[in-house]
Order: sequence, then C-alpha cells, then structure tokens
Amino acid sequence: MIAGFLNLQSFNNGTFKSVSVFAQEDATGGMETVKFDIVGELHSVDVNFAPNQGQVVAVVHTATGQGLVIVTAVNSPQSSKKILDVDKQPGDAGTAAP
Repeated sequence: MIAGFLNLQSFNNGTFKSVSVFAQEDATGGMETVKFDIVGELHSVDVNFAPNQGQVVAVVHTATGQGLVIVTAVNSPQSSKKILDVDKQPGDAGTAAP
C-alpha cells in the first residue's frame, strides 16, 4: 500500500506535458495503481514497488490551464493535492529556469 506522496509537480517542455509525484510504498510492496486527476483529465498508472521503496511516478497528459491536480492510489487513504498551471514552461514568468 502507498504510505505517502511527496513533491507533486507539473512539467511542460513545449511538446509534452506531464505530472509527477514521489510515491513511497509501505513494507508490503507489490503492484500499485496510482491515479492522477489533472484539471479534470483522468489517468491511471500501474507501478510495481519493492517493500519500502520510493519512486517517482509520472504520466503524460493533454490537460490545459491552471487547476487542481489530485493524486491517489487504489487501496490507500493517501493523497496529494495541488493547484498547478499545467501549461507553464521553463522561462515563463514564475519559473526558476531562465
């Protein structure tokens, strides 16, 4: 079961847009279904975790605009929620990249 999520982020390189999150597995390990709701666009990713393993889980999407991004996992009470601008690219105002 997923024990927690950290660092929910959005990326847009001008060609592909993605959202990622760091997921931490508990001592059981196994296959997990991580669900992303990206400004109303739904995606699921099946990921295999070793016991106590943490890894970045990402999904490519076509959602646009700024809005709520929610990450959950099947059979886990954990979630992560953040308002993100999924269209923002490096170099846009408000980004750290030049």
